[in-house]
Amino acid sequence: MRAWSSFEPAAPVGPFVPRLPVAQAALPAWTPWLERYDLAAGHGPLEEARAIGRGEFRLFSGRVVAATGPTRWTVNHLGGEPVAADRHWSRIGDAGQGDIKGVWELSRCAWVYPLVRAWWRTGEARFVERFWDLLADWMALNPPHRGPQWVCGQEATFRLIALAYAEQAFGAHPASTAARRGALRRIAAVTAERIRAHLGYALSQANNHGVAEAIGLMTAGTFWPELPGAGDWVEQGRRALVAQTADLVDAEGGFSQHSSNYHRLLLQLFVWAELVERARGTTLPPAVRGAARRATVFLAELLEADGTVPRYGADDGADLFPLANAGYEDFRPAVGTALALFVGDRLTPGPWDEASLALLGPSPATASWLGEPEPDHRLAGVALRRHPRGTLFFRAPQVFRHRPAHADQLHVTLRWDGRLFAEDPGTFSYHAPGFPGEGFAAARFHNVVTVGGREPMRRAGRFLWLPWRPCGRYPGGLAAYLDGDRGERIARAILRVPGGFVIVDRVTGAALGEAVELRWHGRDRERLAGLAVACSTASTEAWVTADPATGEGWQSARYGQKAPAWTRRIGAAGPTVFFATALGARLRLEAGVLHIDEQPYPLSSDPLQPPCHPL
Repeated sequence: MRAWSSFEPAAPVGPFVPRLPVAQAALPAWTPWLERYDLAAGHGPLEEARAIGRGEFRLFSGRVVAATGPTRWTVNHLGGEPVAADRHWSRIGDAGQGDIKGVWELSRCAWVYPLVRAWWRTGEARFVERFWDLLADWMALNPPHRGPQWVCGQEATFRLIALAYAEQAFGAHPASTAARRGALRRIAAVTAERIRAHLGYALSQANNHGVAEAIGLMTAGTFWPELPGAGDWVEQGRRALVAQTADLVDAEGGFSQHSSNYHRLLLQLFVWAELVERARGTTLPPAVRGAARRATVFLAELLEADGTVPRYGADDGADLFPLANAGYEDFRPAVGTALALFVGDRLTPGPWDEASLALLGPSPATASWLGEPEPDHRLAGVALRRHPRGTLFFRAPQVFRHRPAHADQLHVTLRWDGRLFAEDPGTFSYHAPGFPGEGFAAARFHNVVTVGGREPMRRAGRFLWLPWRPCGRYPGGLAAYLDGDRGERIARAILRVPGGFVIVDRVTGAALGEAVELRWHGRDRERLAGLAVACSTASTEAWVTADPATGEGWQSARYGQKAPAWTRRIGAAGPTVFFATALGARLRLEAGVLHIDEQPYPLSSDPLQPPCHPL
């Protein structure tokens, strides 16, 4: 195994070359903007940057941990398990180290961004020095291709992006010596070698791994063009990105991973890829820019006024560019930047605009974004219905071109008066031995109906469900169904009435005596209790919180963390069972008729028809 010194190219390290807007910024001209952002948010990045100076780092945009000493890069900060740094990465498996994401997180180098933002505001050299000191420490403890930090090419890409951004931000500072920049060049060389050798595997995953690693090659070749093979890396990465984009982004802008947070990551990667191309004096190919535009509009249409979007699918805590005074749940920094770059529009101004300034520099984009208020993307299975007091989000994918992340067919998220009443509980962990939550991916963790406790698909691996079972859509309105493997059909219709929303579920074909269960998940019992629920037959109701046996009754706001929450479970049985759930309206269900605020809505028992005509 080779040492860092063996990756020193013949060409000496030349003068710093500005390649990004941040390297060409007249920082005093940014000061009024930065002051305005900090004032509007009520805080800035200085406290976090100072904490990094003390060896305290934020994990997964959440809790802060003390990470000092020689094991900081090779210990699992979620469970405390150490991982040997002297083995080739291919000999490091999952066994005995808990969730490996707890080992990787610190080496994504998201700590770069608070240091850069603090330096902008103060001009203090200590933030620049801290970056270079941490980089030297990382290199000393993570030799090329040895240890856990080389196991994943995507993780290596995220690290390289952060380091490239830091060099562009700090490159003209006296602390950024040729020797230090030469060390960073060696990281780029090793990273490109790691990605190139196994790019085929990343591309085969048909998800963000292939997209990211293609952009990783483009990054290494663009920012360190004197490295042997740099031109080939750029061309190979660009070809792979074009192919991945064509395969993974659909005609409506949906993304293969069926996940709102991974969709944000996709936008951030597209933004970085365009910046990389502009650093070379060109732009992304038209097909990639078109896909980036569609994907941007897709996510922008899901935004709420507070910047959140309905959470669905897997969520590993990824936020590639934490460059604004905004919480992890606030998608405006990422969406606003992508809108400015690919659409030419802006969101309403606010502190989230710092991300756009930090990546794009001052932008002429207008504040005129007006998207479709109620998108219905059938290819991705994502739809919204809005009411003056809230939003209903509906998952009904009609086709799976790529593997589903969660068994969330027919899931509904309900938001009312600015608060979540019923929601997807998150992910917690992809690998948590002893906890039965399994990443909260199963149907029982979603707001759906199940029959006989069965899943609509079987878990065939950590990230694989089989068979891929899509929904069918009834014509007109918003109504869909899901067929089980024993002849049952679960149908769901969404009604918007003057008072709010009503969700009508019908189950037909259940075996005699099989339990038919409706679940609603939320952080607050009082809010869940505010949902009016009616059933067409005798029913039972149970409230579950923090159940150690099933994993129900938990909620994960950040990856690696979980907190007690609530599951409201309504059970019934019969050959045909109707449930009706209302938010903001009164219900009465009798003799085949659903009365909503005393207005009658006939129910249908015909599996070929929606359970209730959706308006």
